[in-house]
Amino acid sequence: MKSIFAGLVAWVMMLVSFIPLKPSDKLGDAIKEARPPVESAAVTRDEAMAKGGGWYVTMDENFDGDALPENWTTSPHAKRNTEWWCADTVSVGAGQASVLCYKEDNHVCSAGVCPAQGVFTGGIETRKMVDGKSVNLFEQAFGYFECRVMIPKGEGLWAAFWLQSPTQGNIGNQGRDGSEIDVFESVFANDPTLVGSALNWDGYHSFYQSHGTRYDTGVNLYEGWHTYGVLWTPVRYVFFVDGKPTFETNADRINRTPNFLRLTVESRPAGTVGPYGYTLGDMTATKDEPAVFSVDWVRVYQNTAFEPHIKAATDFANINKPWIATVLGWFGKTL
Repeated sequence: MKSIFAGLVAWVMMLVSFIPLKPSDKLGDAIKEARPPVESAAVTRDEAMAKGGGWYVTMDENFDGDALPENWTTSPHAKRNTEWWCADTVSVGAGQASVLCYKEDNHVCSAGVCPAQGVFTGGIETRKMVDGKSVNLFEQAFGYFECRVMIPKGEGLWAAFWLQSPTQGNIGNQGRDGSEIDVFESVFANDPTLVGSALNWDGYHSFYQSHGTRYDTGVNLYEGWHTYGVLWTPVRYVFFVDGKPTFETNADRINRTPNFLRLTVESRPAGTVGPYGYTLGDMTATKDEPAVFSVDWVRVYQNTAFEPHIKAATDFANINKPWIATVLGWFGKTL
């Protein structure tokens, strides 16, 4: 009897988790909870604890040298959507990582994966695929994440800094067991002062949920270097551009599991409706004159006060089960 009752309680709790919360997007609160004073963060966790706790550095990557650091790799070498992610578009030098995007009719792929004709681009991330399984090279739940980048110019493409969860496809917990956190997306070529930030959870199919915004910074983000960051706490996300808050939300009950980092470029054909409902123009960059996404540095910080709230995806029930997929299939749906 106790086991039956416990099972019923578990199902009720799971069903309740499908009830969407009304997002709280109060920028006024974000201003109160401004960009943390991470410049004064302790170098190590032990140093932070010796001072009674607080902020400490977990990543300070400046991309020195001529190759990606050991906890970074190129994004999966494969067809992304209509474009191809090719490791050959990524390089490191002069203290920065660069990702190119271009059209080409005579592409020669060093890995022999890509076709000769198409749009080629890529990305870098702190996750690698091993025998078809995702292995995180660096991961973190909660903290402050920031990059300094120069975004690529041109239509039909966008750059992004995003934190991705290997369990983003888990269903039924409003993203607490895994969410995609888009720190920024630069899809607004004809409106260069705009920036987009978003959250995506419960997979990318029938149960997919998303919440985001476009924000007018008043600054041309396609000229020069800019910083983009997110403060991810156990109670809210606060997004920043050049140290100023742009968006705050608790829309998906806050992811509590570790994510890996990605800096990528994507492209779609002209006329495609891209992120934030923005219609894309024609991508005209060529191999000789490519669009360039430059990454100067990536810095990540953790706060000892956040650590007790970190969980594993296995702490949550996932209703992504074969029998549910079968039932959904009867109605033409997918998990």
